[in-house]
Amino acid sequence: MQKDPFVVLGVTDSVTQNELYEAYRNARREWEGKRFAVGDEGAYACEKLDEIEQAYRDADEILKSRYFVSEAPKAEEAHSRYDEIDNLIKEKKYVDAQMALEDIKIRDAKWHYLQSIVYHAEGRVRESYEHLKTATEIEPENTNYTEALKRMEAKINGEYAQRQGFYAYRDNDMNDGPNRSYRDGNYNGNRGGMSPCDCCQGLICADCCCECMGGDLISCC
Repeated sequence: MQKDPFVVLGVTDSVTQNELYEAYRNARREWEGKRFAVGDEGAYACEKLDEIEQAYRDADEILKSRYFVSEAPKAEEAHSRYDEIDNLIKEKKYVDAQMALEDIKIRDAKWHYLQSIVYHAEGRVRESYEHLKTATEIEPENTNYTEALKRMEAKINGEYAQRQGFYAYRDNDMNDGPNRSYRDGNYNGNRGGMSPCDCCQGLICADCCCECMGGDLISCC
């Protein structure tokens, strides 16, 4: 007897496509790490993943059939509001755009795409990326979504590479040992020469020595 796909994913049959996808991701996450285990444990995890994949496909088909039959009027209403939300985004009224998005119950590819734009404008990059990815998964043939996803991934990867390069530069500079000098380890062209920090520390030390003997090299400290 075939299992109810919604039960397998731990949701009811009244879920939205967005909620179904989140349940699918959570279900996969539980078993993905265990599939590499040796013996029966790994084999059982693979069986569960296959079951989850099939359940998601079946449940998604059921929701799509409802969308085209019983939810068509609501879908048309949702699409009629997308122009309004587009204009709100162009006017940078992101709070109003978010409220309008939350009122729409049909969470199709266009909805996720617009939600991605709003989140990106608010600096919520990770959430923006997830919604844009969902939009491309629902409509993989939509070049606007796929190209936007490629650009976002390139930007994220580029920023990550820049951060990694900065940390590597900083670590090399800090680990240069007693000969480390200012900024690039070659201040004024002399490896191991005195840096501004070394000079400052030397003056403070000399001032302390002078004060011990009744003098004062630096009057301000």
